[in-house]
Amino acid sequence: MNLVFHDIIPYIPLLISGLGTSLLITVICMLAGTVLGLFVALAKSSKITPLRYFGNTYIEIFRNTPLIVQLYLLYFGMGQLGLDISPLWSALIGITINNAAYTAEIFRAGLSSVPKGLYEAGSALGMNANQTFRHVILPPAFRTAFPALTNQLVLLFLFSSVASIISLEELTYQVMNIETQTSRTLEITLIATVLYYGCSSIFVYLSNALARKVFKW
Repeated sequence: MNLVFHDIIPYIPLLISGLGTSLLITVICMLAGTVLGLFVALAKSSKITPLRYFGNTYIEIFRNTPLIVQLYLLYFGMGQLGLDISPLWSALIGITINNAAYTAEIFRAGLSSVPKGLYEAGSALGMNANQTFRHVILPPAFRTAFPALTNQLVLLFLFSSVASIISLEELTYQVMNIETQTSRTLEITLIATVLYYGCSSIFVYLSNALARKVFKW
């Protein structure tokens, strides 16, 4: 079997464009999902029953239903309701909401690992509840959660390919488009594999470098 890559060269701009869209989705959805996930984790850990119920329900729904179904409901469901939403915005909203359910559990585990004595230490220093959380509780909780958040970032990048089903022109969509036009299935699949693996490895390397720099204590 001969691998013929030269037929794919004219389509390199499409690959670059698709990869850029995948990276854009990953970065935005990870940042937004991390912030939203922290609030969901706090809700689930709250002593206020309605908040705790909301946190539990949110996590159960979005972790126990397929992302592809969630994207379908958002993209096509909104269309049937008369609300036109682009594939990009559907992907950003849908993947962020889904990602938040996973980051919430990561943060919950991180918060649970913080010794109870730190809460008392914050009070002893004259801090109120918000100050204690920001300055005493959150830093060690985030440090504990960071490795799992890194893994979630990689998974998010890989799962962004699901957005191709709503015609978002990300990497997997462009790969399938190029395969249709060139019939070079193996070659374009190998290229996609290298791109996904390479970017995932870069994410891990950068995250580890950031952890060494930030978490020196």
